[in-house]
Amino acid sequence: MRFEKFFQNKIFLNVIIFFVLFFITDIFYSNFINKSKIKSNCILQEEGFYFLEKDCSFQQKYIRNTAQYSVFVSEFGLRFSGKKFDINKKNIFYFGDSFTYGLGLEYSKTYVGILEKKLDTYNHLNFGLQGYSPLVYKYQLYKMVENNIYPKKIVLALDFTDLFEDVDRWSKPLDDKSPPQLKNNLEKNDIKESFKDKNLKATRILAQSINGFFRNLRLSIKTFFHKDVKKEVGKTEIGRFLYSNDGEYLKKKIADKTLQQRSNDLLKTLQEISKISKKINSDFYILIYPWPDTLAYGQDNFNWENFVSKFCESNCNMLINTFPKFFEYKNENELWYKELYIQSDLHFSKLGNAIIANEILKVAK
Repeated sequence: MRFEKFFQNKIFLNVIIFFVLFFITDIFYSNFINKSKIKSNCILQEEGFYFLEKDCSFQQKYIRNTAQYSVFVSEFGLRFSGKKFDINKKNIFYFGDSFTYGLGLEYSKTYVGILEKKLDTYNHLNFGLQGYSPLVYKYQLYKMVENNIYPKKIVLALDFTDLFEDVDRWSKPLDDKSPPQLKNNLEKNDIKESFKDKNLKATRILAQSINGFFRNLRLSIKTFFHKDVKKEVGKTEIGRFLYSNDGEYLKKKIADKTLQQRSNDLLKTLQEISKISKKINSDFYILIYPWPDTLAYGQDNFNWENFVSKFCESNCNMLINTFPKFFEYKNENELWYKELYIQSDLHFSKLGNAIIANEILKVAK
C-alpha cells in the first residue's frame, strides 16, 4: 500500500512539474522565439472601424461541419498566402467583403489565392473582409496610394448587399484620410491582446491543432457516408428584393431609404473610386457574382447585372460578370447548389471560386 501511494504521489508530482516546465517554456518561446501574433481572432476594432491586425495568424472556423483553416495576415493588414510582397512586381488590388476574403476556405482555394498561383508576375493584395463595402474600399485605396503603393489593376467585387452596407453599416467620413465609421447601432469593442495570446503561443498552437484535427476528421467521416442529394435553395431576407417585393428586411430598409436613393449613393462612391483609379493610371474592373437564391429565382424585380453594367459603361475598364458561367453550370448540373457553395451556405466552394478566378483571368492578365 505504501509503495502504491508513493508511486501515485510521484506520478502526480511529475505531472505538476511537467505542466510548470511547459508553462515556463511556453512563455520563453512566445516572447523570445516565436514573435508572431497567434490569436483566436485577428480582427481589431478602433474608433468605430475594424480591420485585420498586421502580422497575425489564427485558425478560423466558419459554419458548423466545415473544415478549420489557417488565416495569415500580412504586413499591410491583409489576408494573404504567406508570400512576401515584392517591390519589383506590379500590384493587383482586390477589394470586396467576405467573398473576396475567402470566408470558409483555405487561402489557396479562394479566387485571389488561385489567381496568385496563375499570375505570379504580380503582387496580389486582398483587401477583403466581412462587412466591408465601397466606402471602405475607397479609404483602403487612398491609404495605399498615400503610402506610395500603387495598383496596376483594381478588381472590385461589388455585392448587391452593398446597396445596404454602404448606408446602414457605415457612416461616410469627413475626409479621405479618415476611415468610415460603424453606425451607432452596431457593437463597437476594442479587442486587446490577452495574456494567453501574448505568452501561451505553443499552448494555443497545440490546442488549435488538436481541435482542427478532430473537426476535420468528423467532417471527413460525415462526407464519406453522406449521399448526394439535391438541396432546396432558401430565399435569403437580404437577397430576395432581386426577385420579389416580399420580406421584412426590405420593408424595413425601404422605410428608411428607397432603393433608388441607395443606388444613387452607391454609384457616387463607385464613381469616386473610378476617378482615383484613373488618376493613378490603374485599370479598374468591377466583379459581380450570384448568390444561390439569385441563381434559383432570378432578378425580375431588380436586375443587378443591368444596374452594374450601366455604371461600367463609362466608369470601368470592363465588367467581369460571372453570372452567365454560374447559370451555365446550374443548367448542366443537378447538384449545382451543393457543388458551387459551401455546405448550403451562400459563400462559394473551391469550385465556385475557380469559376470566378477564370473569369477574372480572361481580362486581368
